[in-house]
Amino acid sequence: MNNLRVWILLLVLTLVEVLLAYVHAPLTMMLVALVVLSVAKSAYIVNWFMHMKQERRAFRLAILPVVIILILALFAVLPDAHAQCAMCGQAASAQSAEKAARLNRAILALAVPALSIMTGFVVYLRRIG
Repeated sequence: MNNLRVWILLLVLTLVEVLLAYVHAPLTMMLVALVVLSVAKSAYIVNWFMHMKQERRAFRLAILPVVIILILALFAVLPDAHAQCAMCGQAASAQSAEKAARLNRAILALAVPALSIMTGFVVYLRRIG
């Protein structure tokens, strides 16, 4: 697989993510699909463009604790994520309880791509360090 094929695959995965916004699927199913697609994209980026697929198994296993720490960090900031910013809180309070809950879940779902990017940076920093 060359860089262009991987790039096209990443583009297709991104288009699927965007199309999910227009499909009226149940929210939980859509969020699970978005998480799975984000993990798949980050795996391709790390394995192909950061050359992790060519690394030894021991080095890959050294990355696992970093990922676990990042997941624990997500749970550590989860209460703050629920607090949100003042504008989001006002917008949510002006909505019905169901719409406010959807807004909260959507904001939490936005953390997934950010965590994927942060994981990529950590892997990169471990590689050059």
